[in-house]
Amino acid sequence: MQISVSRRFWFASAIVVAIAVLAACAVPSTAPTVPIPHPITILLRAPRVHRELMLCDEQVTVVAGLVEEVELPLWRLRDLAAQERDLASAAILESFRRKLGSVLAGPQLDRLDQLVLQAQGMRAVLEPRVADVLKLTVGQQEQVRAILRSPGRSVAPVDASRRVQAILSPSQRSVLASLVGRPFDFSGLRQIACKAPEFVGVTEWLNSAPVTLRQLQGKVIVVHFYAFGCINCIRNLPHYNGWFDRFGRDDVAIVGIHRPETDAERDVAQVRRKIAEAGIRYPVAVDNESRNWDAWANRVWPSVYLIDRNGFIRYWWSGELNWQQAQGESWMRARIAELVDERTSQPTETGKESAGSSVQNALGPAGKLPQ
Repeated sequence: MQISVSRRFWFASAIVVAIAVLAACAVPSTAPTVPIPHPITILLRAPRVHRELMLCDEQVTVVAGLVEEVELPLWRLRDLAAQERDLASAAILESFRRKLGSVLAGPQLDRLDQLVLQAQGMRAVLEPRVADVLKLTVGQQEQVRAILRSPGRSVAPVDASRRVQAILSPSQRSVLASLVGRPFDFSGLRQIACKAPEFVGVTEWLNSAPVTLRQLQGKVIVVHFYAFGCINCIRNLPHYNGWFDRFGRDDVAIVGIHRPETDAERDVAQVRRKIAEAGIRYPVAVDNESRNWDAWANRVWPSVYLIDRNGFIRYWWSGELNWQQAQGESWMRARIAELVDERTSQPTETGKESAGSSVQNALGPAGKLPQ
């Protein structure tokens, strides 16, 4: 039986990824190969993609359950070192793809694979399975990485696409075109990481009775991790207070999670006093046992996460918002405003479609901005 190139990609990924990780020793890179959130989970949540794949109702239900199984475990890998993250995410995705293989028909899998590549834009050429088929040289891979990691996202997607295409030979461009298939319009699809983990094991709630994300669903929720002695956290607190004052209580809720960095910060009375000094009026969960820190796989003080009205994590920022002229506060504030304006009926699509599509990252940048 003849197997299409796309199907060979799909089921041989574990071997190729293992080879690629070994090869990475010879091609230094600080950037992980596997994107998080991964386009495959974003796409499989979208009804427009379901229609493109011609999924029946039963397939949609089963696929939704599979997506929920892998979204949070994948997202928890986001801040690991590149090689560790790639190995762990490749194992999760390989298992996920095997399960999809028992639910979707061959042509559906082929088309899904094409959509995943399209959604990654020119970054897809660095996927181990794609780079292997294209027979990219070490030099070509380094040139592509240099374009894609241009500081401050100064390179527009279309310009990046042209520059990467220029690196490829005519035969490589031809193979790439066959891999990605006919263009799909990604406009209107929303970038979703996963359902936000519920608050667990809180030592004590301050400024409020106990709060759950379930209770707050329907609002845009800002969750930030901090410690009262952390100078970068202290510098972020006025921004959170500003958001609290700026956005209506019916639309936006803010919850702080205080996870101590030092023994002194474990004193709940001290936490309460520091909250009053900082003028914090929203609920704060004391996370002395690190239950929420671990559930969110948080690794940095401070960190802030934005959750949409449907309970999905959409954006996050690790570190001081305005560190070294970064524009984190204004960027995150704009994202909050966008989420406030979104409809709640369809968590994965805006309902807007545009004519035409190019092979570029139509789903936008993942998570936090570079600092």
